[in-house]
Amino acid sequence: MNVTVWLWVGAVGMALGTLPPLWRLVSDPENREYYAILAAITGIAAVAYVVMALGFGNVRVGGEELVLARYVDWLLTTPLMVLYLGLLGRCGTRVYAALVAADVVVIAGGVAADVLDGAAAAVAFGVASLAFVVLVYLLIVVVPRRVALHEESVVTFTKLRNLTVVLWSLYPAVWLLSGSGFGLLLPATENVVVVYLDFISKVGFVAIAVNGTRSLDALDSVRLDGEASRAD
Repeated sequence: MNVTVWLWVGAVGMALGTLPPLWRLVSDPENREYYAILAAITGIAAVAYVVMALGFGNVRVGGEELVLARYVDWLLTTPLMVLYLGLLGRCGTRVYAALVAADVVVIAGGVAADVLDGAAAAVAFGVASLAFVVLVYLLIVVVPRRVALHEESVVTFTKLRNLTVVLWSLYPAVWLLSGSGFGLLLPATENVVVVYLDFISKVGFVAIAVNGTRSLDALDSVRLDGEASRAD
């Protein structure tokens, strides 16, 4: 299949992945904010893939073609994924701000590495990689310390965190193998790999989160217990 077909596959897959959280948004109004976040993750990605499949969303910067729609997608959806993890971990404003800041630096560094050449591109990639290490440290070490003390919440958080860390770790490898790096991947192959990673990382994330809805009840019980304690 050519690149355009794969982009349409990505669009349809993301759209289908949006249906379960939308259904939960209606059927479980008490947790609507969680399902709204999940629906936005795949919903935004679906729109971005439609834009790319229609041939829009690319811009030329310094002689290089940048897939702007893809980076806008990542800039909007990856903080939402981090937000959901932060909500499950009850990490608080400061930790979430640090997570988002690290995430934005990763994406911005990726954009810079794509449009720059030579040493400048290597520096941008290095900065993005360092920010990614910080992000992984926060997700693996800092946030779990604050996860609500309920088995269901811990299980769901751990599954989502592991999926995110493992799959996000593959994106830098794809960049290194692509034309922006060592040039070992053809552009068409690179696009197919990115579509696959996007689909698994986002739709997989949403599916696990929706399937782990008992963790939201656990969060509510922890919140209510905390309010009861303060009332006493």
